[in-house]
Amino acid sequence: MSANPRVSRRRASIFAALCFGIAGSAQALSLVVEDGEIAGVSGLDIQGRLYDVSFRDGAFNAVYPAELSGYGPLARAVAQALLAANPSIQAAPGWQANLRPRGCQSADSCTILIPEHSDGAAPNTRLTHAVEAIYTKDRFSKVPEPLWPFDASTDTQYMPDMLYAIITPAR
Repeated sequence: MSANPRVSRRRASIFAALCFGIAGSAQALSLVVEDGEIAGVSGLDIQGRLYDVSFRDGAFNAVYPAELSGYGPLARAVAQALLAANPSIQAAPGWQANLRPRGCQSADSCTILIPEHSDGAAPNTRLTHAVEAIYTKDRFSKVPEPLWPFDASTDTQYMPDMLYAIITPAR
């Protein structure tokens, strides 16, 4: 009988630690809204490291820094983290259901391209393979499994339903 209070206290301590961890993660995540668009998401937790993601239109070779050929496995991890962050994003200050990622001009959905690997490095890449994060209406709705091959010189500004994600370590 004396073991039950210790077990209960131990469970309460574990539960409190989990709640504190979840609250800490939610506080780190923030929505970046500029000019009525989602310019990015900051403080996205990926395996204990925080990243900022911004959305931009342009061509791969113009948008990404020189020598970048893709994000490797981080691309899919970021896409999945955006999908999992929906509740936190929608609870963030400045959230409105009509917000769309910067560069998304489609009322239905937008494809956010996150380069995994390319046949070279920016600014001289010909073809990049990207993970897609699909944003539908007011949320990230899915991350398709296959990679999307994309001509690195194509400017997404002329594609109303496509844009790029730029990933940087959080400051």
